[in-house]
Amino acid sequence: MIRIGVCTDIKNIGELSQVGYDYLEASVAAIHAMSDEEFEKTTEIVDASPIKVEACNCLLPATIKVVGDEVNAQAIHDYLDKAFARVSRLGCKVVVFGSGRSRQVPDGYDTGKAWRQISNFLRLAERHAMENDIVIAIEPLRAGECNIMNYVSEATLMASLIQMPHVAVLGDTYHMAMGSEPFSALRMAGYQLKHIHTANAIGRKYPKEGDGERYKELFDTLKEIGYEGRVSVEGGCDDFSKDVRDAFKVLNAARS
Repeated sequence: MIRIGVCTDIKNIGELSQVGYDYLEASVAAIHAMSDEEFEKTTEIVDASPIKVEACNCLLPATIKVVGDEVNAQAIHDYLDKAFARVSRLGCKVVVFGSGRSRQVPDGYDTGKAWRQISNFLRLAERHAMENDIVIAIEPLRAGECNIMNYVSEATLMASLIQMPHVAVLGDTYHMAMGSEPFSALRMAGYQLKHIHTANAIGRKYPKEGDGERYKELFDTLKEIGYEGRVSVEGGCDDFSKDVRDAFKVLNAARS
């Protein structure tokens, strides 16, 4: 069965478990930034929970560039060494490469070179992913957040061309809606689709019953291609305890 979770602070893992979620999705950058003492306390919280941090978003902080003249391969290696080891310790199986500010193409920069730099980053990151048994899911971002790789179809092309076993594709229904990209793009990604983010496209809020989104169609599409991964709620909420329960009710019914 497709697993459902929420992108949120690890402190909420107990509540997610009580509601019925299968996992929590945390921030790689935030976990990397923790002191050793903070990380040890975090591992204790996760170890005591029946659910784990199976996915992580926010792979890179804005200070780590993968496009432009400030790319530093050694700094990337050092960051990923620590970051991947930590998230793997928490149970992570997939990390999300959105990181719009890291891959933003500077004004006037060679676009072809930018695409090659993203490819080079993914090839570099492959070794770290392999060593930690983690899949990197390329997240297309709406044009308002990043000026390169805005569509699932582009992420699918990138993953297809570099052919790295630990590099795959993510579909985010919010970014897809902003770019008018249909669910057929998920079918096109096929076996390369390894992670999903979803939210109500209007305001990017947690799913609610009757909010106009096609959650059942999303899950039906995923089932058609044999998808057995995860679907994470990624958005804002007004009342976490209430909204996270409403979202579970909607998504759990849609996957049934």
